[in-house]
Amino acid sequence: MYILAAFAIALGSFNLHQTEVSASESETDKVIISFKDEIDFEVLEEMGAVVQEELNSIHAVVATVPDQPSVQAAAADSSIEYIEEDQTVKAAVQVQTWGYKHIKANTATKLGYTGKGVKIAVVDSGINKNHPDLKIAGGVSKIADLNTFSDKFGHGTHVAGIIGAQNNSIGTVGVAPDASIYSVRVLSDFGMGDVSDVIAGIQWAIDQKMDIINLSLTTETNSQALQEVVKKAYDKGIVIIAASGNDRANTKIKDVLFPARLSSVIAVGSVSPLNKLSYFSNYGPNQELVAPGENIKSTFVDLKTSTQDDYFVSEGTSMAAPFVAGTFAQYKEAYPHLSNGQLRATVNRAAVDLGAKGRDNLYGHGLVQSLSSKAALFPDLKLNYWYTPAIQKVFDLKITNGFPDGTFRPNSSITRGEAVTMLGRALNWNKNNTNHKFTDVPKTSYAAGYINSAYELGYISGTSATKFSPDTPIKRGDMAVIMQRIYKLKSTQQAPFTDVSASAYYYDAVQAVFENKIVTGYDDNTFRPENPITRAENAQILSNALK
Repeated sequence: MYILAAFAIALGSFNLHQTEVSASESETDKVIISFKDEIDFEVLEEMGAVVQEELNSIHAVVATVPDQPSVQAAAADSSIEYIEEDQTVKAAVQVQTWGYKHIKANTATKLGYTGKGVKIAVVDSGINKNHPDLKIAGGVSKIADLNTFSDKFGHGTHVAGIIGAQNNSIGTVGVAPDASIYSVRVLSDFGMGDVSDVIAGIQWAIDQKMDIINLSLTTETNSQALQEVVKKAYDKGIVIIAASGNDRANTKIKDVLFPARLSSVIAVGSVSPLNKLSYFSNYGPNQELVAPGENIKSTFVDLKTSTQDDYFVSEGTSMAAPFVAGTFAQYKEAYPHLSNGQLRATVNRAAVDLGAKGRDNLYGHGLVQSLSSKAALFPDLKLNYWYTPAIQKVFDLKITNGFPDGTFRPNSSITRGEAVTMLGRALNWNKNNTNHKFTDVPKTSYAAGYINSAYELGYISGTSATKFSPDTPIKRGDMAVIMQRIYKLKSTQQAPFTDVSASAYYYDAVQAVFENKIVTGYDDNTFRPENPITRAENAQILSNALK
């Protein structure tokens, strides 16, 4: 089975256009005249030269001369070292492509998120390792009888530049210029390859513990082996991104191509600067994100040149996929503790919704977007907020974690089972305790061992003789009671809370946790004991208690 580089194809050829990248030269009447010793102004006058600048340090002048014959005649004078024409020079300017700006990569760069510490495998036609705008960390060739992972076709180099072109004074800049880019060559000099080589390339990425794999290649037919190795990579925590394909004109194809269609893979379609699905881009139920894919300038390779500082403008879902790969590198740097699934959900939530509201077949979740603000521990937390230090502390102690979608949900309430579990983790209670007391706590529950231990230690009681109600939100007053029991807290019953009745069962406990600086009240001098505790409040309680 053959697999193709996912360039857009039109009129039987690749839509690949070269752009001017070298400084243009233009003729001028200015010349530089250098003398062997001192500047000879008599000779200059004889040749009709008008001096514009004296360069005394090198015994030369910048001058204009009336015509070429006079220059040739003067050059024979024994006092002249040389005469050379002036040349036009240009500043070496780095260009931010429209795609780079369109996904707000420039904002993420200003915030400092450039893919530092993230390893990305570009499984493609290789990468031009001599290109001055690229820095390649390593690589491998999986093509038989071909040891080099360098690029002769240009496709892999173009993809690599979109991800990681260096932030310097030349060419373009990649979405994640500080990421470690690895060249995994699986396509030939003509952009063709075998699925078996792609599988071997993905296996290499697994073995080398890559964080992200970019697959800007497609095939119309599924391969069980490809599906299995992709799932293996995903199960190892790798983010896998693939081009959706460029066969939109083929009405027989109703979805994105493989490997993008696989559930372990993030399928990326292409959009224009107007956020319209590109004329060539595949789409369907498995479309997950879209990114810029038309007229994208990036690094390239031209074997006829010696400098290797080549750039091309190209289009295709091959170009869209690396914009997403680079964006994931930014998020991975910002949230290194999130799993690949959590990162996937986070990036999908941040996308700009296009087309029909919500996920749709054309645009998936929408246009990928880079980070727009400095990251806190979790994407839905505020940086330098009242709960920030407490949540960081309990997270570092492995007491609490986020949800499968990568959020922390600081304002959500916690259940009685969750509260006891977090206390158990903090205080090293026996999580394998099988002395079950409560009939509504399943023996297979994550909280069962901690609840059994807490009951035996005398820290908790049930809502009835046989019930604990583990899924019910825990009240602030009940949490105060548990904390008082655990830490044997005393009180003077002089707390200022106006809403805590002296006859309430939690009255003394609320006073005690407040006086011992474990729990705080609200600005209006209320404690709100009947309110459920939020995840942020619970983190603060645990942090205060564990000083």
